[in-house]
Amino acid sequence: MGDRYGEAQSLNLLGLVHLRLRELADAETSFQSARSAFGELGYPHWESIALINLADACHQAGRVDEAARNAELVHAAYRARNDRPNMGRALGLLSSIHMDRGELDAALRTASEAVNIALDLRHHVLEGYWLIALGNAQRALGEHSDSLASFQRSASLHRRLGDRSREAMAWHGAGETYRAMSRLDEAADFHRRAAAAHHVLGDRWHEALALAGLALALAEGDGNQSRQHRAEALRLLSGYEDPRAAGLRALIERR
Repeated sequence: MGDRYGEAQSLNLLGLVHLRLRELADAETSFQSARSAFGELGYPHWESIALINLADACHQAGRVDEAARNAELVHAAYRARNDRPNMGRALGLLSSIHMDRGELDAALRTASEAVNIALDLRHHVLEGYWLIALGNAQRALGEHSDSLASFQRSASLHRRLGDRSREAMAWHGAGETYRAMSRLDEAADFHRRAAAAHHVLGDRWHEALALAGLALALAEGDGNQSRQHRAEALRLLSGYEDPRAAGLRALIERR
């Protein structure tokens, strides 16, 4: 039809579907094409949307430096435009990037800023998602009570919103925190719930993460079950070839 704007919007949406399915190469191709089209058409807002989505895909693939460059560029653009919802999204992604780099104070600061933006906007969808990043940063800094509170709030919000996937992500985060506290029975319960939910949803990646956490929680008390869950996690991860997946497989195998 010659509708370049509609084509760009469709490419961006296709990229989001690929991203949710962890088809990262296809997601990146779609986001790059959408970004180029929006740039040609003179839509800087939508060009930034496609770029932050591209940064998310790069981060999920484990290309942290590339993701950081794009996320910082987008964050600066959103701040200049005072686009607070999208500024918060960039901050949430930057928090995860800081976590990967071991920059824990920066991870906490950016996640806290993102959650505060969501609270100011009274936007529960954004709050629920960014609370997961906040909980991860708090756990990494040893703030376990605060971390559990963040994950509990996130799970509650996502349950009310009907987002079972992100509710299960919050459960997984709680499991990781209980494991860091050496409360292994509680950790196993949360990882088990997360794995079951992701299995029903057909989300192989997050099911594998939850099973890997469950294997670690059971390692001391039930070695046989632990080995079975670890083997299943590796099987689920076998179809992913990106650097993050390869690193995760190597980590699980060493354990």
